[in-house]
Amino acid sequence: MTTSRRWAIAYLLVFGFMIFLNYWSTTNVGTVANNNQAIIQPAGFAFSIWGLIYVLLLAWILKQLFTSGRKETVVSQLTFWPILNFLLNGCWIIVFTQQWLVTSTLVIAALLYTLGVMYTLTAKAGYRGFDRLPFSIYFAWVTVATIVNVFTVMVSAQVTTLLGLQELGWTLILLGAATGIGVLIAARFRDWLYPLVLLWPYYGIYAANDRAYASLDLTLLLTSILLVFVALIVGIYQLRLQQRTSHPQSL
Repeated sequence: MTTSRRWAIAYLLVFGFMIFLNYWSTTNVGTVANNNQAIIQPAGFAFSIWGLIYVLLLAWILKQLFTSGRKETVVSQLTFWPILNFLLNGCWIIVFTQQWLVTSTLVIAALLYTLGVMYTLTAKAGYRGFDRLPFSIYFAWVTVATIVNVFTVMVSAQVTTLLGLQELGWTLILLGAATGIGVLIAARFRDWLYPLVLLWPYYGIYAANDRAYASLDLTLLLTSILLVFVALIVGIYQLRLQQRTSHPQSL
């Protein structure tokens, strides 16, 4: 058995444990979140994206089991990082449902870090298509989820202002920051999918607040337009690059 296949089997086992923890405490997660509702928290339907993420991750793991006979696979780049990521994912479920919210913020920040490492490793190694697709979606969603977790802590601690700004002001600032991250990642890694995934939680935020804040609606609209524009530019660039590679000009 190759080392890559051993890693893939380990991924599958830890992934199954993570899914068990998610299934066991899904209702509790929603209850804790709703009891500490922040402006930036998306509507409940937006969290259905976790189902898509887990299905894609499972398909990705199974793909590695059947392709690990090659000398170089994406598994050889990632090694233990998916295991650490899945363990942190399950750990976050435990601490969040126990309402250890400050700890949950630290855990989800670590989870985001592991995603950043895995995403960067796959991108720098030249892996694209389905080798990177699950991580684009996973990374983008957790980027916003980390910000939401911070606001959940603030709401639970009844912090109404910070550095002279109220919750709405910080919400607008961090939505801008998340959008900036989306633009940078799309440009740096030529990933049109990452910025588009951000549109889903943005729509969930809009739906949850039901036009309660005009400034929030305007910010969500403008940032969404920017993300779509960047995704289109990167997508067109990638398509043209592939066409040049497939049909090089004759000398």
